Amino acid sequence: MMFPIRHFSTSAMILALFLNLIFAAASKYEWNQAGETDSLTVRNAHAMAYDNDREKVMLFGGADDRRVLGDLWEWNGKTWHKISASGPVPRTFSSMAYDGDRQRLVLFGGNRVLFGTENDKDTFLDDMWEWDGARWQMIKTTTPPARAEACMVYDSARRRLVLFGGYNVVAGKRTRFGDTWEWDGKTWERVSNSGPSHRNGVTMTYDPIHRRVILFGGNGPSGETWTWDGKSWSEIKPAIAAGRFNSVMAFDEARQHVLRFGGWNGKTRVGDTWIFDGIIWKQIDAAGPEARNHAAMVYDAKRQRLVLFGGHDGERVFGDTWEWNGSKWSWLAFHEPRPRVDNGH
Repeated sequence: MMFPIRHFSTSAMILALFLNLIFAAASKYEWNQAGETDSLTVRNAHAMAYDNDREKVMLFGGADDRRVLGDLWEWNGKTWHKISASGPVPRTFSSMAYDGDRQRLVLFGGNRVLFGTENDKDTFLDDMWEWDGARWQMIKTTTPPARAEACMVYDSARRRLVLFGGYNVVAGKRTRFGDTWEWDGKTWERVSNSGPSHRNGVTMTYDPIHRRVILFGGNGPSGETWTWDGKSWSEIKPAIAAGRFNSVMAFDEARQHVLRFGGWNGKTRVGDTWIFDGIIWKQIDAAGPEARNHAAMVYDAKRQRLVLFGGHDGERVFGDTWEWNGSKWSWLAFHEPRPRVDNGH
């Protein structure tokens, strides 16, 4: 693991070069520092999606080390750029995906707090917003019940957004969801209440090769892998892997497989990298980001890279940007981690 250094002496530079050579020799996979930017700082519990038409990675909300945020950022492969636009209230653990058919970024739900307790009331959201590349618009429609830590992806074959799971708190009692909803651009429809057990903290991605949604993990933590074909859920066996809660996952279109990173294993946060070929999970020997959960990761189709940003390790919130090119990860941008206020997540 390489750590960022703000000021370099000659001896420090020699030492860093020596350590890099050791890491390169030790593994087929490696992480490399590629640059630094002074824009987006630390963040966790944020949402990310890739805008296929404008070819930008989009990031919304989450929380830094002090407050919950409602800002919108875009990544062009080199730097993060903040977009000035009024829209959704600040929130954490919202669900966001890009609707390629309607060319809109869609945001749903979330929680107005991060550092709250189970006794906080009316903090869970059920509102829906769309970003058209220039402005936010609130969509007034009947939505799924308010929730946070749900997962939403775009099914390009069926031209639907698919949302699963999440949780909310009513009268101090946590309720987890196991329902599946779809958005066709006009209405939300609950299409299933069976399949994966009620859970939050899952990670999902869409596999355009096999035309199916892939779901992994969730609270427990679970190590199950499920697929959704538009009609029903099916568990893939023996694809079960070590359980993870709040890991990140995306489909690598260039390599035609799923890549997953990090999460909580029930005892500690981890920093491992896995590939799923549609049948089995395989761990990749890749030195890289520090162990974390509550990060976000998407596939950048223009650059054929997976982009990962932020997260936390329980004590610190991260502000680093990484990308995976199929054989190694590059460390693209860094901000010093900051102490995190713990809320049990």
